[in-house]
Amino acid sequence: MSTRTPPPAHATHLARLQGGVLSHEQAVGLGLSKHTVSGLLNSGHWTRLARGVYYTSPLEPPWEALAWAGVLMAGEGSGLAGSAAAHAWQLTAQAPTPITIRLPHNRRSYRAEAAWSFERSRVPFRVMRTPPRVGLERTVLDLCSVRPDQSAHWVTKAVGSGRTTTRRLRRELDATARHPARRELLELLADVGAGAHSPLELLYLRDVERAHGLPRGERQIHSGGYRIDVHYRHGLVVELDGRLGHEYEGRFRDMRRDNYHQLRGTTTLRFGWPDCQVTPCEVAVCVGSLLTAMGWTGPVTPCRRCRHVPEQHP
Repeated sequence: MSTRTPPPAHATHLARLQGGVLSHEQAVGLGLSKHTVSGLLNSGHWTRLARGVYYTSPLEPPWEALAWAGVLMAGEGSGLAGSAAAHAWQLTAQAPTPITIRLPHNRRSYRAEAAWSFERSRVPFRVMRTPPRVGLERTVLDLCSVRPDQSAHWVTKAVGSGRTTTRRLRRELDATARHPARRELLELLADVGAGAHSPLELLYLRDVERAHGLPRGERQIHSGGYRIDVHYRHGLVVELDGRLGHEYEGRFRDMRRDNYHQLRGTTTLRFGWPDCQVTPCEVAVCVGSLLTAMGWTGPVTPCRRCRHVPEQHP
């Protein structure tokens, strides 16, 4: 076959399914001779990404092609792991390098290269989707294991996006023999299961509402086509605004939602990160005072670091 002759359609089809990447074994198995493969590489029609792995284009390979190359190098049963799997699961927009590839323990290890790092695991794992990657729940727990301080971010991101549930994460955690953040994750999953679907909502639940004895609000309920962060039956809505989703078009959506509730006699309070992180006690007093005016019998109770509550509620 001449290097100017297009590869067989079935070879092109498989490469398209694999981000434009073929292994040497796949190319030969699909009818390309070693001479033809060498010709495609030498002529610049194909690009060698690693030994025995080719990108079927002369262009710069995108991240997906490199991800597929790593998986094909590692062999069947291997898959993306860690931050690479998180990117594949759309938990993060950042495409990480090097790309972490997890191999079964009985597979020979590979030397780390510029584009990839390889790890073997004694713990059985399943890979799924394309490019093959560790399951979403296992990916979340792995990320929490590496950075326990980021657990709230990963759990709320996964659950809040609708890609998994706290029940599935709890089931995966129960099946994990050891996890350095097990206790924290159990508490976190309980709070996220109660409706705190972002780190800010989690902060409000723990440091404002629960820490100051406020009544438990309903979370993630729908009203008039809008989703409400926290709803108190006394007639108060609390919206928690992180930057994402509350700029540009989001600002007008928030305004329409506030107007909708105001016309129906429901007051809305809005708080952001600085309010709930730096001055949660002041937020609690604000919410508690309004709830009291609406008929809640209280009282707002001081937390361990409170200076404001005793002054407002002698």
